[in-house]
Amino acid sequence: MTADKLEVIELQGSLSAAMRQAALRYADGDQDGARLALDTALDADITDRRDWLALMDLELLQGRRASHDALVQRYVGRFGEPPPAERARAARASTQPSELRPGGAGCILLGGALDARVMPAMASIRAAAATHVVVHVDVSRVEEVDNVGCRLLGSALVDLIEAGNGIVLSGTEQLERLLRFLLRAQPEQRSPWDLLLLLLRLAGDQAAFDHEAAACALALGTTAPQWEPLLMPRLEAGGAPERRAQPRYVLRDRLDLRGTIERADDVRLSELATFAADNEYVNIQLARLERLSLPAADELARIVAAAAAAGRTVRLIRPNQLVGAVLEILGLGEHAILLLERP
Repeated sequence: MTADKLEVIELQGSLSAAMRQAALRYADGDQDGARLALDTALDADITDRRDWLALMDLELLQGRRASHDALVQRYVGRFGEPPPAERARAARASTQPSELRPGGAGCILLGGALDARVMPAMASIRAAAATHVVVHVDVSRVEEVDNVGCRLLGSALVDLIEAGNGIVLSGTEQLERLLRFLLRAQPEQRSPWDLLLLLLRLAGDQAAFDHEAAACALALGTTAPQWEPLLMPRLEAGGAPERRAQPRYVLRDRLDLRGTIERADDVRLSELATFAADNEYVNIQLARLERLSLPAADELARIVAAAAAAGRTVRLIRPNQLVGAVLEILGLGEHAILLLERP
């Protein structure tokens, strides 16, 4: 119910020409140009693994799940093993009870459009909850959402909570991205707000909840919803002890950046500057930061350099490959530990 935990390492090595070109185009908002640069390199077989991972990230960021899955199969054929995200997903699944793994009676997979057509899937969720204390709902393959689908899924999840079931959610990054896109176009719709806030409660992310609750109140002209923690049954930790090259970070020394940051004067960067000034360990979680424009990246670099000069320990944790490449181009590795998915 937290963000997926992939293994991260300190970034080493130089960028390929294709990655450099794609990262700069993506930062400038030219997603098609970024894809073309990476596609061309892959077709010519002049790439390293990071180029493949960057194109996979781009496909997911644009909701192109079928293209992503086809690229995964090409990667397996090229390198003889699944990409790291797929390996990590399989490892996580192996620690779950068999009934909560894909294909198990307690696991419901949602994909395609989250709209009125998902009613049978909602019935499956409720049926699974009748026989399983914890239910796994995988939303990683949802490609589009509308108001009706949001209401149906939100209602099903609330029913499970009220019935005392535990909920394991996977793939929520894509669903949250789709919800925010829908709310930019239709901010007056209540159901997408309700579902987004519920997902954040299930993730235990109060900071993000408070931010979205304020935006919800402004959009709907209502009082901001208040944070209420959820107490539900949880799976017991299983499997072998986790081996990590870096420690876990607690909320008090971690700040999350998410979405798209276009402007150097974005309030999120101002909040980061304050956070960096107030904490000895400045852990910046970037897993849900979709894109960082070059002006915003320059401001981030300034903040990081100032924090490092003040003796702070700065870690930039799990940016997607394209954002990570921009940070590398700007030389942030001189002032901070830049942590990326292992190729």
